[in-house]
Amino acid sequence: MKINFLQWDSDFFKKKIGDITVGKEEYIDTEDYDLIVVKQPFAFDFGLNGYQLSFTETKLNFIKALNLHHHQDFAMVKNTDTDERNADYFKELAYESGKKSRFLLDEKFGEEKFRELYDMWVINSLNKKFALKIFYIEEDGKAIGFVTLQQYERLGKIGLIATHPNFQGKGFGKKLLDKVESFCVKNEMTHLEIPTQKENIQACGFYKKQGYTIKDEIIIKHYWKDDSL
Repeated sequence: MKINFLQWDSDFFKKKIGDITVGKEEYIDTEDYDLIVVKQPFAFDFGLNGYQLSFTETKLNFIKALNLHHHQDFAMVKNTDTDERNADYFKELAYESGKKSRFLLDEKFGEEKFRELYDMWVINSLNKKFALKIFYIEEDGKAIGFVTLQQYERLGKIGLIATHPNFQGKGFGKKLLDKVESFCVKNEMTHLEIPTQKENIQACGFYKKQGYTIKDEIIIKHYWKDDSL
């Protein structure tokens, strides 16, 4: 099987990175990659000669069929189209959103590159490359929660979502999600999808409580070349 070369990832991390989806143990031409991201639809033992497994996670995609049922006041929820903010305003929330990210938890990447990656995610969400909308809640001039939304025809998909740790458990995350759902329905999106990690128990519980179900899951493994460890 041939590996799919990831140009953007390779340029950003300055490593030769590729990914491949495998459904069984089979020969893979590693082509001298520094990192091979292996995706498996189900769990089974898998190894690559000359590479070491450094990280494993299970990615979940939650989904919900939408209908216009929200009657609450969204006054506290702002959006960057009408209430502009710069990237620095959202960076700490972006890091909170990525606290279970494989780019942080796999120490081979390093926290500095993780932060740089999420900084770019915020910047590209604000300039509309990665997101159609950014909604946020603030208190005393500081962002305490935010969410980014992208549209794929009739499907809405959340990119980043987080509430500041000091304000979690107070309903702000639900207000943000309700606002996104309301926006999606008004803009003819029928479903909303949210990716997260199975290991993120708190997030999974929250999405299930809001009526989301698991659409699919995939096991993601990082195999680093021996001499790059």
